[in-house]
Amino acid sequence: MQGSADGDPAARSSAGGGSAAQGLADGDLAAQGSADHLAAQGSADGGLAAQGLADGDPAGWDGGAADAAAPRVHTHRVGAYTVVELHGEIDIAGVGSVGPGLDAATAGDEPAVIVDLRPTAFFDCSGLGLLCRAHRRVMERGGRMRLVCDNALILRTLRAGRLLDVLRPVATLDEALREE
Repeated sequence: MQGSADGDPAARSSAGGGSAAQGLADGDLAAQGSADHLAAQGSADGGLAAQGLADGDPAGWDGGAADAAAPRVHTHRVGAYTVVELHGEIDIAGVGSVGPGLDAATAGDEPAVIVDLRPTAFFDCSGLGLLCRAHRRVMERGGRMRLVCDNALILRTLRAGRLLDVLRPVATLDEALREE
């Protein structure tokens, strides 16, 4: 059974401003453009010299795409809540990098935590496990946890894991702060 645009956050997200399929198509075109660029380099090193990477010197590397994919946590306070932004790719390789930050936010008595997935580039079942753990820790300690997510693909993953009704994601930080 498919959700309606007004009752299902995943449907709401993809209903306005383009579809997830269109986003994937755009991403595929961007990836193809990058592959074409490297092929056009025509060098034996696959274009690394043109990017300043052939000698392995990190000083010659601007880190652009890799930095965006690197899993990391940014934590800050907004009112009574600790907001935990998960950046980059949250997968089996990245959970170890972001887990301790989320554990710190969910420690103590009656934690009030907002997990913000808007900066997340990729999210798989390892991320579902991370959110389940955080939710369990918060509930065991008598706290509150809110989830912010506006990405249709991540919302689809949450739906597949049957976590939409448990975590009840909202699209903005303001919405999460208003909920009580």
